[in-house]
Amino acid sequence: MRRSILLPALFLLFAIGCATPEARIERHAELFASLSPEAQQDIRDGIVKLGQSTDTVFLAIGRADHVQTRVEPSGTTTIWRYTAVRWQRNAHVWSHRRGPWWHDPPYWDDSEEYDVLRVEFRDAKVVAIEHIER
Repeated sequence: MRRSILLPALFLLFAIGCATPEARIERHAELFASLSPEAQQDIRDGIVKLGQSTDTVFLAIGRADHVQTRVEPSGTTTIWRYTAVRWQRNAHVWSHRRGPWWHDPPYWDDSEEYDVLRVEFRDAKVVAIEHIER
């Protein structure tokens, strides 16, 4: 029984640890060391700036949730999209709940994924940054 609880807990701690710039720096120490001192500080601070490389953005804020490619006459743009999820109570299901579970917490089954940040690259350099307010 203890083992079945311990493994998911360890996986969760590992996943959370990889979600920080420090963890990515540690895992990619050689790449980090090859960057300029200014780029290294931006990574530590989790800052994305115009002109940064894909490697710098990855180390600073992590892997994108979605990657898109836009092809135009002027060239190809790669878009990294970072998203969040908003859970909403399904009022229709909630209003029709009956039985011994009536006093349970609300039934959260509707979710909406939305962009919070988009970073656009051309020739592996940041050309646009879009912060989305919700």
